Amino acid sequence: MTMRVVEVREYGGPEVLRKAERPDPRPAEGRVRVRIHAATVNPVDLWTRAGSVQALTPGLTPPFLLGWDLAGTVLEDASGFTAGQRVVGMVPWFGVAKDGIGTYAEIVSALPGWLAPLPDGADLAAAATLGLNAQTAAQSLDLLGLGAGQTVLVTGASGGVGGFAVELAAAAGAHVVALAGGPDDEAYLAGLGAKQVLPRTAPESLAAAVRALHSAGVDAVLDAATLGQPVVGAVADGGRFVSTSAPAPEGERGIRVQIVQTEPDGARLAGLVADLAAGRLTTRVRATLPLAQAAEAHRRAAASGQRGKIVLLP
Repeated sequence: MTMRVVEVREYGGPEVLRKAERPDPRPAEGRVRVRIHAATVNPVDLWTRAGSVQALTPGLTPPFLLGWDLAGTVLEDASGFTAGQRVVGMVPWFGVAKDGIGTYAEIVSALPGWLAPLPDGADLAAAATLGLNAQTAAQSLDLLGLGAGQTVLVTGASGGVGGFAVELAAAAGAHVVALAGGPDDEAYLAGLGAKQVLPRTAPESLAAAVRALHSAGVDAVLDAATLGQPVVGAVADGGRFVSTSAPAPEGERGIRVQIVQTEPDGARLAGLVADLAAGRLTTRVRATLPLAQAAEAHRRAAASGQRGKIVLLP
């Protein structure tokens, strides 16, 4: 049996994404086959397609599959999951791409720890946005170790990781300062729980804008927009700084700087799914497109000023 996929045939623009067929993954001990019903387009997919992150995928050559996120149904009883069960998950793509695993496909063979049950009635497209972005936000906040009442600046707060981080940090009792991506985002971010929302600001001016609100600086920064070194000045002496992408800025004044290395965590993902189902976690889906239109999805995802995820429907 074969499945439909979309491959990166060579590095380049969206036009290098092409429809193809590949053999269905075979059942294997210790793995769970999932029929994918929704797969999210993430910025890292665009960077990978363009060849910008080849250093993170040694030995990988086109053609290959993209895709980190999925929501779907289990094909057969396996590893604690049952046939027909709805699941959501994250493929740790940089580690498995060379094995031909990605979610721009009809079926994926996953390790059980990549997956979490998805309740009946939960929207598949919305749930598909959780895997990479919500886990990155949660694991970044773990690294920051915020206590109730502490202040955190979230850059890229209008994006996928940033929006989840604002809501999760606020729910944990942190005082969130959110950097908006545009004038239409301020009300949205306040609705997620941000106590203060800064308008879009040049990186070189951001530290001063933060210190105008908090003269000693904030306790922590989650740099989801990867603005880097200029934002370190917004952190108080001895504070913490987490970036979602390398290279990390240089620490100063006793500030601890880390890069989050997102790992799939089925148990943690199950909690995020529960938060989404209960209305405690918010996501935005801008559009859904058939998998065959992945190139168009990449074009739309690259457009500036857009909000919400584009989800592919295999």
